[in-house]
Amino acid sequence: MHKTKSIISLFIMMNIVVSNLGCFGSDNAKIPTSIKWVRSSVEYVAICTQVYRSVWKAVKDADQQMEEDWAVVLDVDETVLDNSYYEATTAEKGLSYPAGWAEWVLSAKADAVPGAKAFLDSVRTLGANAHVVYVTNRDTAFGKATIKNLKSLNMWRDDDMMLCRQDKSDTKAMRRNEVVTGTGRCEGRGERSIIVLIGDQLGDVADYGKSTTPDSLQRHFKNAKIWGNKSFVLPNPMYGSWMNGYQ
Repeated sequence: MHKTKSIISLFIMMNIVVSNLGCFGSDNAKIPTSIKWVRSSVEYVAICTQVYRSVWKAVKDADQQMEEDWAVVLDVDETVLDNSYYEATTAEKGLSYPAGWAEWVLSAKADAVPGAKAFLDSVRTLGANAHVVYVTNRDTAFGKATIKNLKSLNMWRDDDMMLCRQDKSDTKAMRRNEVVTGTGRCEGRGERSIIVLIGDQLGDVADYGKSTTPDSLQRHFKNAKIWGNKSFVLPNPMYGSWMNGYQ
């Protein structure tokens, strides 16, 4: 009798486990491999960490040559804030960006990209000449929520700047120029040399003509001296300008 009950209990437990695995597998099957890689792979963490360690070395070297104010300029999404949870849950529902994006940003619950906080903490030890500027294509309406998210991760200080996009004509190149010249939204902050640019998209770290083809861009940037010196790129296989030919 006891043996029969044990067999029945085991059978029920196995069915529950198989059922749960089936549900998970069904949802998981909707998530692209690119998103799974960001969320699950050790390699993603390793690459981000090594990039930020390389950036820190470049910043330290540059700081020794600087007497005036300078800045590190970082993108936000997939550079300091990890939105892979949003990407995964959206994909599970059979949806894609921009579905649910506003709600996600306003929730201010994104995690930090590996290596980002350690890097920012290190930059802030370099004294009053060191500044952190975030240049993001998040809409201006999301500025406060983005700062809230960064504060929750201890990646925001009162001296930092957040330069969101006002409209489609408000390019990152224009905002970077404001940082350098101390004009526009940077009025009153003074001129600041940009010593490194960090992002997950080509446009975050370099200026390029939108009329060029991906092949020509690859040839142009393949041996560019900016890589590992002033410009640093983090991995993002989930989305990007490469998907529409860098237009």
